Amino acid sequence: MKLSLRAKFLLLSAFVQAVVVALLIGNSLRLMTNAVSRNADRVAHEYAVNLNLTLTPYSSSGRLGELRSYWSEMLSDPRDSFLRYIVILDASGEPVLEAGERPEFMPEALRQAQLGGGVRTSVDGNLLHAQAPLLLKDNQVGMLHFGLSTVDLVTARDDVLRQGGLIAMLGFALALLLFYAMTRGVGKRLGALARHSEKLAEGQFSQLPESGGDELEVVTHSLNLMSAALRERIAQLEESQRRLRESEERFRTLFDMTPLPLSVSDQDGRIIGANQALVRTFGTPLHELIGRRSDEVTFWASPNERQRIWNEFRLHGVVRGEMADVVLPDGGPGQVAIWSSSLLLDGKHAIIWALLDLTQEMQAKQQLRELNDALESRVRERSAALEQVNRDLSHALETLQRTQHDLIASEKMASLGSLVAGIAHELNTPIGNSLLASTALDDRVKEFKQSVADGSVRRSTLNHHLEEVQLACGLISSSLEKAAALIASFKQIAVDQTNDQRRRFRLQAVALDTAATYMPRLRRSAIQMEVDVPYELELDSYPGSVYQVFNNLINNALIHAFEGRNCGQLWLSARPVEGGQIEIVFRDDGIGMSEEVQRKVFDPFFTTKMGNGGTGLGMNIVYNIVTGVMGGRIAIESAPGEGTKVRVILPGVSPQREQ
Repeated sequence: MKLSLRAKFLLLSAFVQAVVVALLIGNSLRLMTNAVSRNADRVAHEYAVNLNLTLTPYSSSGRLGELRSYWSEMLSDPRDSFLRYIVILDASGEPVLEAGERPEFMPEALRQAQLGGGVRTSVDGNLLHAQAPLLLKDNQVGMLHFGLSTVDLVTARDDVLRQGGLIAMLGFALALLLFYAMTRGVGKRLGALARHSEKLAEGQFSQLPESGGDELEVVTHSLNLMSAALRERIAQLEESQRRLRESEERFRTLFDMTPLPLSVSDQDGRIIGANQALVRTFGTPLHELIGRRSDEVTFWASPNERQRIWNEFRLHGVVRGEMADVVLPDGGPGQVAIWSSSLLLDGKHAIIWALLDLTQEMQAKQQLRELNDALESRVRERSAALEQVNRDLSHALETLQRTQHDLIASEKMASLGSLVAGIAHELNTPIGNSLLASTALDDRVKEFKQSVADGSVRRSTLNHHLEEVQLACGLISSSLEKAAALIASFKQIAVDQTNDQRRRFRLQAVALDTAATYMPRLRRSAIQMEVDVPYELELDSYPGSVYQVFNNLINNALIHAFEGRNCGQLWLSARPVEGGQIEIVFRDDGIGMSEEVQRKVFDPFFTTKMGNGGTGLGMNIVYNIVTGVMGGRIAIESAPGEGTKVRVILPGVSPQREQ
């Protein structure tokens, strides 16, 4: 009998798989038997340990009889436990406790090992017998025999073997089926290759699936590559034809839809085609244009215009933006810019013309030129008027600056006048005290002189007279020293403010002198002032300007900060900061100011006391002196009801003042 190659493969594979299945089933049986045995031994050891732990308290005290009913009840139903019987023997082999169905005879392996130690097991059918030593009363060692059911383990082993055998048989059948399918697939693939070759010959470029990873796949891949190459080449040819058609359609659409007037003519100037924009712009229907020259229709303003454009084209082969005069559809004159380019049309040379109607643009340019001329005339007139206005404004500005300078001078003199009045009032007390003391002293001297002339002078009279003279001299001396100090402070301030020369001075002296001149006003207003300026702080600057700043700050606080109040507090402090600068802080606990007032506080002529003695120049003078004369910075922090803080930053050496 002659077998095919496919049949030989099937028989060989069936034999090999049968041997493999037999080996797998035998090995599985051996492994399951060993696993069941090991698991049974482990369970027996665990039961032996648990039973020992449970029974030892009863056996060592001779109370095993108390457990008889408990064990009998527990072993009466096999479903409650794997334990089937339990027997406890004393040292002589006599039973002490029995429960369950004890076997008629013990396995040989357990009878021979009764005297040995440890747990012993033996399997007999579906029952696992086990024995273990047990401590009895009076330290006697007995034996514990018990039996465990192995029905579940055996059943599980049989189920596993049965399922394994079934799976092996299914695998055997599946392998045969796969071999059959594989050999059948090879035959189908060869048939498919043959049919594919026939389709290629007929021009059908389909693709075969490539699979198998064998020689048939290589042949299939080669056929697919050849089919893909042929299909791609044919597709490229079809795509080229489609693109050519689309390009023609796009050109035709763009030519017809473009808003720029276009026409195509032959070398003699006869129109071959024109777009809708040309028809709309110049009003000649399309059927009247085709086949005619441009001089045969109403277009050119004169024949010379057409001839000039054609001469330009023949000379340069192209026309680039030449302007030409034409006739518009309404009969009016117009201007167009003309461009041209050569192209091949159906194998013949042709010319495409582009005409841009610039009539409105040229008219707009003419109107723009006329408008520019009119605007230039108006600008000249306005410029003359503005120059006159500027001259008037310059004159007014000069007048305003002179007025501001005079007001600032008046403000300074008013400040000095206020100081003079305060100093005069302050000097009145010490000078009056001195005059009173000197008058009283003169009277006492006359009385003493009369006593001397009478010869009635006693030691007590002389001592009393000397005490009165000493008291009067002390009062006169202290009063005059106070007046001299006030005069010196006022003199220094007056000299520095009227003749502000740059020099090096101590800031503390300026602060204390200014505070001293304001003491009368401060006492009358019940306002306390604290000066905290270190002695060593020095400035190379203009002391008169610093006096003016302090005067204006104190005077502004006295006028505005404590309105509606009968007391208050002022603080003047200074400290050095980085960069060789000095920070001066002047603050009060007055009524504060709003944000709107803060924004305008340095503006000239701004005051909240207009008509009540306020000029609006005090803080403006402070700002100009600090930022202009002394080269510093000034800032104000305030809020309604929270007082005002003025922070001034001055350089240790002020910039040179322009002369």
